[in-house]
Amino acid sequence: MSVREIIEERRSVRHYDPHYKVESETLAALIEGASKSPNGNNIQATRYLVIDDPNLRDLLLPIAFHQQQVIEASALIVVLGDYQAFEKENILNIHEEGFQKGYFDASLRDYLANAAIDYYLKKSKDDLKLELVRDASLASMSFVLLANEAGLDTITMSGYDSQQLKSALQISDRYEDVMLIAIGKGIKQGHKTVRHDVGKVIYINKI
Repeated sequence: MSVREIIEERRSVRHYDPHYKVESETLAALIEGASKSPNGNNIQATRYLVIDDPNLRDLLLPIAFHQQQVIEASALIVVLGDYQAFEKENILNIHEEGFQKGYFDASLRDYLANAAIDYYLKKSKDDLKLELVRDASLASMSFVLLANEAGLDTITMSGYDSQQLKSALQISDRYEDVMLIAIGKGIKQGHKTVRHDVGKVIYINKI
């Protein structure tokens, strides 16, 4: 299917075959594809914590308000933003790698790296959080579309207690949790949803 067709047909699936397993190689390929998503200054701050341990899934079930996809889907992915991605060393390393691959010359390497470093130095913690959420959300949408293209079902989830989840999974403050994604093989199609007419959501020049 085309991207347009996948978007039109996609549904948020809440009921999964608990016996179906997505291969680790398939998950890695989907994440690799999602990592190609747009992200600020190419600092690549999005991380994916794959939870397939049944004991951990049982632990997370009440934290996610007993949504059954937490334990029934093939895997549960915690999408995270890494605050260390804003550090100078990471930015320099990424741009040096691009230079070594011949993607740009030394002058552009230095310009891009220094511009990114200066940009983030001026940001508050809230500003940086917004950067992480933005980039992780773009990557998550790519992951969902790629999963649907591969014949798998997904649902993105914000319904969980963030503090309890980070405590249960021992996630440090280095990371910002953005959302959960359940992935697997659905046994009941998600229901259709109403969307606003485009004329209600588009504005020209002013709002």
